[in-house]
Amino acid sequence: MSIVFGTLGHRPQSLIPSIKATENVERVVFYFGGDAEAAKAKDEVVDFCKRLRIPVDAIELPDVFDLMGIAKRIRSDIKDWKRRGIKIAIFNIAGGTRPTSSAALLSCILEGVPTVYVHDVTYEEISLPLLEIEYTKILSHKERKILEIIRKAQQKKPLSEVELANQFGVTKATMNYHVKQLVRKGAITLSNDPEDTRRKLVRIAPTVELLLGD
Repeated sequence: MSIVFGTLGHRPQSLIPSIKATENVERVVFYFGGDAEAAKAKDEVVDFCKRLRIPVDAIELPDVFDLMGIAKRIRSDIKDWKRRGIKIAIFNIAGGTRPTSSAALLSCILEGVPTVYVHDVTYEEISLPLLEIEYTKILSHKERKILEIIRKAQQKKPLSEVELANQFGVTKATMNYHVKQLVRKGAITLSNDPEDTRRKLVRIAPTVELLLGD
């Protein structure tokens, strides 16, 4: 079984070419906005899929300008289908607002999903040259656990490097090594504690929330 994912704006022609071009499509999943034109385009794509007897999930986005919210939703859905052992054949990012398309592209980069764009005039499918790797694998098991501790703590108060070492049960020198690696990977940031400038507070970079997933 394979799935075509996509984002949809006001033009059903931006998504339909990918459905036509992909072999053995057994489901289509796409995201659209809530305005009248988007709803009309949604109906056309759903009707097209019904004629081909392809099951379709049309998912309405509550806010088509909420990049992080959309990215979290799309990535969660991609991971859910992967857990079921389903292949995602392609993700078409040609439709929708720029934040919607950008959120879809970001999710595909993180999950190693093949991505295409459909030309506005010719409706030709253009493959985007992305690295098909899962970016979660860039983080070691220890690094993911450290990030989880930081994420939980910063909901109340950010931890210092020493406090992080104590919670993780390692020496300050060991934690300093891990912190440097995570800073180099762009996963965390360090900032001065406004109450004590000698202390460095550790925070997760905003987009790393996507890497941590569920």
